[in-house]
Amino acid sequence: VVGDYLACLSGAYQLGIDVSYWQEDIDWQQVADAGIEFVMIRVGFRGYGNGAILRDSWADVHYAGAKAAGLKVGAYFFSQAISVEEAKEEARFVLDKLDGQPLEMPIVFDWEFVPDEDARTANISREMLNSCAIAFCEEVKAAGYQPMVYFNPDLAYRILDLQLMQKQGYPFWLAMYANALTYPHRVEIWQYT
Repeated sequence: VVGDYLACLSGAYQLGIDVSYWQEDIDWQQVADAGIEFVMIRVGFRGYGNGAILRDSWADVHYAGAKAAGLKVGAYFFSQAISVEEAKEEARFVLDKLDGQPLEMPIVFDWEFVPDEDARTANISREMLNSCAIAFCEEVKAAGYQPMVYFNPDLAYRILDLQLMQKQGYPFWLAMYANALTYPHRVEIWQYT
């Protein structure tokens, strides 16, 4: 524990947070003063039902505030892609919204299970999800940004092929809400709360 945060003490680490429109008006200087060094900002998301892509209404404000406070910035997109073309569309959406703005952290493919049997993603195959992740990340890489893949242990154990993602060279962001990191794969970002 470092101050109020968990940290990896066996090597270099940075403390970060992720934000979206759920965290509206943030005092970014207070965030920086608390020891936070980077922020991952949700740029947009695809709806559960109709699959429409929507912009996170606070993304620009969060970007400007984090940069003004001297924080490193990355971006993520909450994906519900069910085809390679949709994954590419999501990546292009993020790239269009960033409009060449500099990032010090990756652009992340954040695909998650939706706990609804009627969700448009309910029947996605392992092969398709992995193809979507690669398609998103390759679009990001082609634009000159570092791609990253987000997952939780359930997603990785059930459907996401981490070995395939590693072979592609994509770093990982793991969401595992615990007091200790016990996951057996290397991750670059551990979201513990």
